[in-house]
Amino acid sequence: MFDTKIIMVRHAQGEGNLKAEFHGQYPSDLTELGIKQAQCTAEFLKSYRIDAAFASDIPRAYSTAKIIAEKHGLSVTKDDGLREIDGGEWERMKFDDISVKYPKEYAIWKNDLGNSTCPGGESVRNLQKRVKGTIERIVKKNPGKNILIGTHATPVRTMGCVWKKLDISEIVNLPWVPNASVCIVKYDSETLDFEIEEYALCEHLVKNNLITELPKNI
Repeated sequence: MFDTKIIMVRHAQGEGNLKAEFHGQYPSDLTELGIKQAQCTAEFLKSYRIDAAFASDIPRAYSTAKIIAEKHGLSVTKDDGLREIDGGEWERMKFDDISVKYPKEYAIWKNDLGNSTCPGGESVRNLQKRVKGTIERIVKKNPGKNILIGTHATPVRTMGCVWKKLDISEIVNLPWVPNASVCIVKYDSETLDFEIEEYALCEHLVKNNLITELPKNI
């Protein structure tokens, strides 16, 4: 029985998005546009029941979740299991510079993401394992609740593979979701079976001319 619901939101536009830099676990926050996007998503989710809120402790994800949670009179619990991938040597580098300095590794990131590892950082496979385990732990501890999850682009993409029952090697065929977009997934808190209700919802952002997506070279 699907008794629990995850409402996962990718963070709104962050400083790294604006600068075209790789901000994995670098503690960047939202831009002015990002705040507007988060407020737009908060308004969109205002009519949804939300009983608990968790987020990555990285400011851009936490700030996004906080803006949404406040509409429901909730505080946000920080969980480092929801962090973006550890970018290692790529942290704070321009994507254009990464492709020049690390051509082989970045080609794998672009063309075979499921088998990619950030030099000196984390692999996408390990990231998926970390985020999936964190989501399952939160679901187990919050049966019967609708749970807001604030996280990042790569965690959402890896969980997209889990929810769509795709091998991680197929992640390259699953697009990045836009800033402040919403995924809703029903869970059975006992068996951890799940069913996607919505994926990459962003019509509210399009309607308000607030949509932003990752550049094509990422």
